[in-house]
Parts: sequence; structure tokens; C-alpha cells
Amino acid sequence: MILAFLLSLLLATGQSSPGYASYERANALFVAQQFPECLEEIEKALQLDPGLVPALTLKAKLAIGLNRFDVARQALERALKAAPSSWYVHFLMGFQYHLQNELQLALPELEQARRLNPKDAKAPLYLGLTHESLGETEKAAACYREAIRIEEAAGKLQADTLLTWARFLLVTGRLEECEKLIERAVKLEPSHRDVHYERARLLLRKGDAAGAAREGEAALRLPATGITGRQIRYLLVRAYGLGGDEKRAAGHAVALREEESAVKE
Repeated sequence: MILAFLLSLLLATGQSSPGYASYERANALFVAQQFPECLEEIEKALQLDPGLVPALTLKAKLAIGLNRFDVARQALERALKAAPSSWYVHFLMGFQYHLQNELQLALPELEQARRLNPKDAKAPLYLGLTHESLGETEKAAACYREAIRIEEAAGKLQADTLLTWARFLLVTGRLEECEKLIERAVKLEPSHRDVHYERARLLLRKGDAAGAAREGEAALRLPATGITGRQIRYLLVRAYGLGGDEKRAAGHAVALREEESAVKE
């Protein structure tokens, strides 16, 4: 899930730099998920231009994807010295703090990214997630609404953004609002696995075990995204169990144990 998000962050500037050609090759290798080769090209670019911000941010994204947050932070600190007014650099700094649960450090970086580029939805979205993790529910709600407004204004509303807000509403018991957002997400991306999984969670919360099972099975048939097969099977075990279908519940329980064993191996 994190890798897919990082792959979507492909902003670049600095075409006049002597290291830019190496950076472009590194960027293509990053998209192709050829990470060792990508790192080699990044280092070539930085040898030619140590302050090349796109190469530094690409190095940071690669490091985040590999859970090397120390390397990511060093690259972003260098990038901030070279481009202190870059919203993108501030966003990545806040993003990596968020992933490490260093929430108080994430907040000012994400706030700065939002101020520097109020037309991008990523900063308010992750601000919302950070405020939610801190238990600041009203601030989180305001940020989620802002992210959705920005995407709507740009004509680029994403199902994942709607689902982030919907999950928050489900946790806080606001089921009617949650349902409206999930239905919007279904219309927007009907073949998105996470959409059907979240609809199943909502139906289970509302006591509709049969509906939850139906949506869970639909999610299981769709290509993998952020939600894992194990999460879906766990939900299906609960849904079929509550619905009295012990045979199907047992079948998914067996499959769940097999998947968990495979992961451990």
C-alpha cells in the first residue's frame, strides 16, 4: 500500500541540472520497481549535483518504501536546505514522520505543506490521519472534508479519500454519513477491493451479516490493494458465523490459517 502511494508521487523539477538525466533514469527504474538500479542512478545524479531536489526526494521515497527512515530523513533534510519553500519536501518529511508514529513532528511539516500548496489534497488527508491518531477528532474531520473538497474541485475525487473519511465515521459511530461516502466510492470505483471491504464492515456493524458476507466475497474476488486477503477472510468468518452458516465460516477459517502460516514461513 505504501509503495503504491509512493509510486504515485512523481513530481520533478530541475531539468537544467547536470544530474537530471541520471535522475530521470532513476525515476523510470523506481516506477519499474528496480530498486537497486534506481539507487545507483540516484547516487550518480547526486554526485553531479548534490542539491538536486528531485533526486533527494526520490531517494527519500525509495528509503521510505524500504523502511530506511534514517536514510529518508537525511535526504529530506538536504532537500529542505536546498528548497526550504518546497511543499513537496515538507509533505514527504511529514509523511515519513507519520509512518513512524512521530505524530507531533509530522503535524508542523504537513501543515507547512498545506500552506505552501493549498490545492493538493495529500497534505490535509495525512493531517487528518495524524489528528485522528492523536484523538483530535474534530480537527481530523475538518481535514478529511478539506481533502475531499480539493479533489472534487480538481475533478479528481479518489475512492481512497472517501474511504479514509468513511472509516473515521464508522469508528465514531456515524453510520449514516459513513454509508453515503461508501456509496459514492462504490459508484466512483466499483472494482476497487477496499470499497467492497468497507461496505462489508459497515453492513456487519449494522447487523446485516448476509450483506456483509456478500460484499466480503466480492472483495475477495477483486485484485489486491491495501486490504489483504487475510483481513477479508477474518471478516467473512465473522459474517458467516453471525449468519449461522458454520460451514462457510469454517472454510474461511481454514483458508485464513493457511494464509497466516504462509506469511510466517
